Amino acid sequence: MADYNKEQVNIRDEDLIPSTGLAADKTDGYPTGIRLFIIMTSLMLGTALMALDATIISVATPKISTQFAALDDVGWYGAAYSMLLTATTPIASNFYKYFAPKYVYLGSIFIFEVTISTVGSVLCAAAPTSPVFITGRAIAGIGAAGLIQGAFGILTYVCTLEKRPLFLRRVRWCFWINLPLGGVVFALILIFLQLHGVDDSTRKLPLALKLKKLDFPGVFLLIASVSCLFLALQEGGTTFPWSHARPIGLCVGFALIFIIFGLRQWQAGEDATVPMRYLKDHTVIWGSLYLFWDNMASYLTIYYIPFYFQAGLHQSPLRSGVSYMSFAVPQMIGLLAGGGITTATGHYMPIIVIAQILCAIGAGFLTTISTTTSTALWATFMVLCGLGLGLGVNVPHIAIQAVMETDNDVFVANGIASFFAQLGGSIGVPIGNAILINALKSSVPKHVPGIPSESHSLARLKTTSARFTPSLGSLYQ
Repeated sequence: MADYNKEQVNIRDEDLIPSTGLAADKTDGYPTGIRLFIIMTSLMLGTALMALDATIISVATPKISTQFAALDDVGWYGAAYSMLLTATTPIASNFYKYFAPKYVYLGSIFIFEVTISTVGSVLCAAAPTSPVFITGRAIAGIGAAGLIQGAFGILTYVCTLEKRPLFLRRVRWCFWINLPLGGVVFALILIFLQLHGVDDSTRKLPLALKLKKLDFPGVFLLIASVSCLFLALQEGGTTFPWSHARPIGLCVGFALIFIIFGLRQWQAGEDATVPMRYLKDHTVIWGSLYLFWDNMASYLTIYYIPFYFQAGLHQSPLRSGVSYMSFAVPQMIGLLAGGGITTATGHYMPIIVIAQILCAIGAGFLTTISTTTSTALWATFMVLCGLGLGLGVNVPHIAIQAVMETDNDVFVANGIASFFAQLGGSIGVPIGNAILINALKSSVPKHVPGIPSESHSLARLKTTSARFTPSLGSLYQ
């Protein structure tokens, strides 16, 4: 059973807190009282700015794909946002490493709220076609990485290690709320956030040297490789057969560019986007892999359960959103519980095991639902799945903070973990889209004769004709 012991984090006996096993930080310089409350509230609200782009699109996706007659593009509605978020997460961590965290965070708020979110949201709201909508989603994802990485990293400067799980769970909880609070957050952080111990040697380097150390070539290679992978997953088996030259070429391009990216990281050493020494740490590696699969399962559920509600059970988007709460609320409760249990016990591995058992049971039962499954049953299955996915999602970040030697290491290591988490979610959406499209193309001609199997026709299945409703609903189970 893994815990935060001195063997793991290489600390002295006097640095341990007996009640939890977590390493004790010196409390000098940490904000307290009303200042701490305002800072933590601001970080939570800042994280909430990402909630609309991160989650709300999922419930609207079935209706949007029907209006645009573009079922092939469903995967892009989620992947366009998360692809750029994934690719920019590592460099966001490096910005916090080389520049003052307070002002990097303020810059992220400005970019996301004032520039990126506004332009992206306008494009999405006024989009006349599916490609324009996807462009808006992509633009809206560019500035998001700095907010979540800043929230993770700034915690190391404002509270002790023992208390971070409690605050971290509250920051992540705000992913499920969205309010136009960018200006409020900016003002509160600017006035009240005073960080101590951040003027280290890396942040005193000349600006030109800082920019050189940010490894922009590595970032561009990473964006190129991830883009090839997403395009291959999105188009392979749907727009083009896997034997076609385009998906094959994209897969080859992904492999070659990723190899070049790896060589670049090895050559850049400590200045790499992903320094190799972090990949030798078992906590970082296993935590990142856990987040990869956890986020993939979460995104698959978030984006495709609404299809079951709207196309299978013929619910309206509003009613579908209410039904979706049977997954979202337990996931939020799991987020809250995970940090609290870790703080109380000092152990994180049991939480991961329990989380995966709950998720596996819930997801397994979800594969059995049909149009005749009672509300009580499918809601119970979604509760189990949501609770399991939420319970363990904070735990790797907590463990990484416990084993990193410096605050700068926390920024970079958590950035690597977040990159894998976003990568898992981004890959999961196009995989789910390919499965959905191929299943419908093969099932529709058998069950509903007279309806073509092309994806643009499939996108309008729900509104084609009332006489097809019973047969069509069963195809989405």
